[in-house]
Amino acid sequence: MAVIHGRDALSDATLERLFQYIEARRKEGVWNTNLNLWDAGIVHQSAPVLVHAIEATFSNDLLAELHERGKLPYAHTGVTVMFYAWPAGSYIPWHSDFIDKYSMTIYLNRDWNPDHGGAFCWQDWGLGIERHDWSAAPVKCQMIRPQFNAYALMTDTEWHAVTMTTPNAPARLTLQLFLPRPQTEAKAEIKPAPLPGM
Repeated sequence: MAVIHGRDALSDATLERLFQYIEARRKEGVWNTNLNLWDAGIVHQSAPVLVHAIEATFSNDLLAELHERGKLPYAHTGVTVMFYAWPAGSYIPWHSDFIDKYSMTIYLNRDWNPDHGGAFCWQDWGLGIERHDWSAAPVKCQMIRPQFNAYALMTDTEWHAVTMTTPNAPARLTLQLFLPRPQTEAKAEIKPAPLPGM
């Protein structure tokens, strides 16, 4: 499979609930950073990214809605959805995620300036790079820029990176999901039409 991307990941009502949920926890001690949670190889020299593990009930609601809206190929429960706030100077170098999981990003900034960076770059296997050959990052890649309520779903542990956000960028807001692979790939068929300009 490949990276699948599209728009309208979540409903307006769920997005409003999410923003209220985050605002209510903004000053609580429920935050961590990438410095504590990520392997040093992907932290690199990034500015610290704030991370919040969304509570189980709300995580399950988000997963159910993504499946109902056709954004996830199969139903999930018991997976923690993470909220990330990427400050100016944050990025992720070329890497791949877990071989036994799908990875999904949902973009939450309403008006992201593409000149602020934060673009998601990836390369599908077989396009100048052998499947699961992690010896070197790709020479060429595909890219989408953050757009409100758009998503990217990685289905085959693709090489990917996020470009650094500029010194004047606001926090880049995302939801991150790491989802166990389906037992059979046949259950995971989901092919939204590609959207130009994402």
